[in-house]
Amino acid sequence: MHVTPEQRQAWLENTAESPFNRWINAQIRAPDGGLDLDLLHAVAKRYGVDRKAQYAHLNPGQQRMTIGNLLRRIVPPGEYSAPLPPIVPVAASIERPEVIRTASARELLMMHGQIIDELREREVVRTGNAPLGDYAELLFATAFGWSLEGNSSSGHDATDSAGVRYQVKGRRITARNPSRQLSAIRRLPDYTFDFLAGALFDEAYLVTRAVLIPHAVVAARAKRVEHTNSWRFMLDDGVWQADGARDVTADLARAADQI
Repeated sequence: MHVTPEQRQAWLENTAESPFNRWINAQIRAPDGGLDLDLLHAVAKRYGVDRKAQYAHLNPGQQRMTIGNLLRRIVPPGEYSAPLPPIVPVAASIERPEVIRTASARELLMMHGQIIDELREREVVRTGNAPLGDYAELLFATAFGWSLEGNSSSGHDATDSAGVRYQVKGRRITARNPSRQLSAIRRLPDYTFDFLAGALFDEAYLVTRAVLIPHAVVAARAKRVEHTNSWRFMLDDGVWQADGARDVTADLARAADQI
């Protein structure tokens, strides 16, 4: 079926980018931008919809659609129909101070981490992940000359000159959260990458450990998470001892010094 530009614009305004969808999406997104089912069901429960067990057999997209349709009929329009404030470009409202314009990349990341920590203590934000993912990708690409993909929808983030595919993951370890669990890995059985490139950072975004892990090792050590249709992987010390794993901590540290 051919969809005209006018039909697509109408769909965006009335469905995908409707006030209701923008309202609910702002509350149910995980730090990586994906759907967080726990947040979805928490929002639903606030309005008397408790279907977590009933809908457990549905995939995440089906749960989002079904619960969204229920909430659309229940939530008072006044809660999501208020007009959004106009977007004011940052450059037009405030000039960057000298300390920002002259800082190195790692100094900027360190300041970012400190600001996020302060905002979290004030309960303004809940997580401190971004921009870790992009930084990890840049470090690996700089260290090994990889080409970064335009997006990771293909299941990998970079390729080398031989066509080997890499999915890049980073984890910032803090006193508040020492977990080494990486962000969700999607479509693991589909073999969408050849190696997982994993890096651990300290609170100041300094590389503490980094490793290249063959897909087979990732598949053997990852745990299936049914409700998110993904796999959980811990970047624990044992990974560095796995067959085919390669310690690249020094390589990433040198790349960080170049940026």
